[in-house]
Amino acid sequence: MDARRSLRWAVYYVVLAGVATLVGGGLVGAGFVLGLGTAVEQVSDGAALSSVAGTAAPGLAVALLGVLIWAVGTVTAFVRVFTAAVEEQMRGRFDSEKVKSEILSVLDDRLVEMEQDMSETRRQISELKREETAEEFQFGDGT
Repeated sequence: MDARRSLRWAVYYVVLAGVATLVGGGLVGAGFVLGLGTAVEQVSDGAALSSVAGTAAPGLAVALLGVLIWAVGTVTAFVRVFTAAVEEQMRGRFDSEKVKSEILSVLDDRLVEMEQDMSETRRQISELKREETAEEFQFGDGT
């Protein structure tokens, strides 16, 4: 794969992974705003753990969803880009029309060689027949 295609696929991956990171990071930030920030303040003020857990639960759920979206999104971006890049490379390398053309070219070359061999064999057989005819003619006169 040439450098231009590699760069294109790398940029495509960065864009897809960036979208997943932005969405996941946004959800983590929203989770912090939704309750984690307040829960941290409550812990520092010495509030009871049960009230802190109740305050933090919605924000924690949103933040975990954000982390999950980031992880799955970046892996999905990698798999999608890697698969598409490999498929593109294989299509270029194993083009069925190109393979057919190469096979036909080899077969044509072999047929030309066989025709030349047959022509040479016919010529030699004709030459042998002429020699036999000449020998029979000479033996026919001498006996």
